Amino acid sequence: MQFSRNWLKEFINLKISTEELCEQLTMLGLEVDSYRHYQSKLTGEDAIIKLDLTPNRGDCFCIMGIARELAALNGKKIKLPKIKTIKSSLKSPLKVYVSDEAPRYVGRYISQLDLKKKTPPLVKERLKISNIKTIDPIVDITNYVLIELGQPLHAFDSNKLQGDLRVRFAKDKEKITLIDESKIELDQDCLVIADEKKSVALAGIMGGLDTAISKETESIYLESAFFKPEVIRGRPRKFALQTEASTRFERGVDFELQTLAVKRASSLIFEVLGGEFSPIQEFKKSSSFPQNEDIHLYVENVNKTLGLDFSKFFISKLLRSLGLIISVSTDKDFITAKIPSWRFDLKVEVDLIEEIARLVGYNKLPQEPLRTKKRNTFDSLNQSVRSCFTSRGYNEVITYSFIEESAASLVEPKIEKLVFVSNPISQNMVVMRPSLLPGLLNTLSYNQNQGIDQVKIFEIGSTFQKTSKNKVKEVELIGGLISGSEGKNNWTGSKRSLDFFDLKGDVEKVLGNSSGYVFKKAELPYLHPGKTAFLFKGKSQIGYIGSLNPKLVDKLDLKHEVNFFEIQIEKISLKGKVKFKNFSRFPLTQRDLSFILDQGISSSEVKSLISSKAGGNLKEVKLFDIYEGKGIPQGKKSLTFSLSWQAADRTLTDKETDDLVKEIVKFLSKKFNAKLRA
Repeated sequence: MQFSRNWLKEFINLKISTEELCEQLTMLGLEVDSYRHYQSKLTGEDAIIKLDLTPNRGDCFCIMGIARELAALNGKKIKLPKIKTIKSSLKSPLKVYVSDEAPRYVGRYISQLDLKKKTPPLVKERLKISNIKTIDPIVDITNYVLIELGQPLHAFDSNKLQGDLRVRFAKDKEKITLIDESKIELDQDCLVIADEKKSVALAGIMGGLDTAISKETESIYLESAFFKPEVIRGRPRKFALQTEASTRFERGVDFELQTLAVKRASSLIFEVLGGEFSPIQEFKKSSSFPQNEDIHLYVENVNKTLGLDFSKFFISKLLRSLGLIISVSTDKDFITAKIPSWRFDLKVEVDLIEEIARLVGYNKLPQEPLRTKKRNTFDSLNQSVRSCFTSRGYNEVITYSFIEESAASLVEPKIEKLVFVSNPISQNMVVMRPSLLPGLLNTLSYNQNQGIDQVKIFEIGSTFQKTSKNKVKEVELIGGLISGSEGKNNWTGSKRSLDFFDLKGDVEKVLGNSSGYVFKKAELPYLHPGKTAFLFKGKSQIGYIGSLNPKLVDKLDLKHEVNFFEIQIEKISLKGKVKFKNFSRFPLTQRDLSFILDQGISSSEVKSLISSKAGGNLKEVKLFDIYEGKGIPQGKKSLTFSLSWQAADRTLTDKETDDLVKEIVKFLSKKFNAKLRA
């Protein structure tokens, strides 16, 4: 937003220097990007001020909005521009049919215009200062009002319109040629202004060429509309058509400003071009207007947050200066604030507290030393998990929560479960990620392209999916992947690739040796059909692990096998404090047991059941051999476990150990029809 200081003076005349003015704007949170003095032939000494505004302050993308802020800070009132009363001398031939997305549409028919006349020099100069190109008197005046009041306007050549106007969504693949002569193909998400034959404007963005003003234009239909911000957002970027109008409509325009803007533009048109005017027409759907709910502001919360001691009436005075309607009750400890139509950003109590802080001045708030918050259990869990993975050679990464639809569909092919962003930053960031995998794969691909042979990365972040009730479910996950070689070539000449079991071992180490976690064979479309397992904690599935499907590895042009896991981090048990325990002075007793059982039975399930029947003196159960082939029946496999026992107070006898082995064999035989291999 760039403007002339003398233009601002027409709304509020502050007897301060340009430097002081810029300081006040900065204090109000309207960051001054730059300013410079210059000498105007029309208005004398002047200055050009450029502001860098945040998206939530759509009300400040105009001279009047900036004047409001300065008036509140300095205890003054703003002056509205002088508007000449125009007598209506003809009837408008047009009607407009509005929709929920454009609940207010104000228009005026104007005829007998002389477009051979030129734009006034002052209007030209101020538009040039605001970086807006001058075109013809009508367009220049509508742009002038846009910068002055913040309301975009558009004028149609009424003789080129075919019937009444209506605000509607475009038909699929409907085409329109815009004023800049660009031809675009619309979809059903694009809001348009149309006559009875075709679209004549891309609503809130740009008018159509077919109904544009020209030197031959004799009559116009001047429009001023309110469009809901969400139906405009994203469309300018989609068609690469970011305009002054779309910049304001995307952020939100005052829905009570349209009539004032038409009156102001009519006054300027009459002064410059003359003409005959119809009465102002208003078409509206009041039920679709934005509803700003009243906010209760507790004085105690204001003083507690800001560290000051303000009275209820002082707070009320500050808020009234911003245009809020305040109700104060002497017998209640809160203030009720009714939000004006131009402040879309004020929603909750803390927003009002921020407004008070701005007007008082952040530099006047008391300074206190930072108090660190005690880390809660969830923070400690995240830190513990981070430490475990980094100690095993992993690097933590942070990737975007927004991804491409094609990347999201790799892990969630059902489009109805994906969460689409209403106003995406770019076309490759349109979906909220349903998994951490796409972001980690992107990081892997980048590192491999830089010549990094071994990649071991993990991320803690949120994923998003729609539920059956069309609500968004957010889940905090930890995901990680490994790919590449185990290490550089060493004296043995080996260069082994990292595989599924390397990752599984790392995950098991982080989870600890708890018997509550079990891996069960599974299938997922984007993972290798023979190298995928769900992770269970008790009866609840809390994650999965697997190798990326080879077809996907080829499609993504990855150089090595990729192994990935994803776990709900809140389901991981936080390890308790490590306590020293006296070690036993008595010898270990060991037995090696080989079982023949069905191929579909997981080793982790067998290991868990062995542990449950091996008695309290069991030290370790270790799987050290899996064999299929000669000597083993078809559809069977051999699992060999090494079991170790050790008592703290005595040497275990062979009989005790043999009895436990018999119990284990009997139980596995009954449970899995397992046979002890000779």
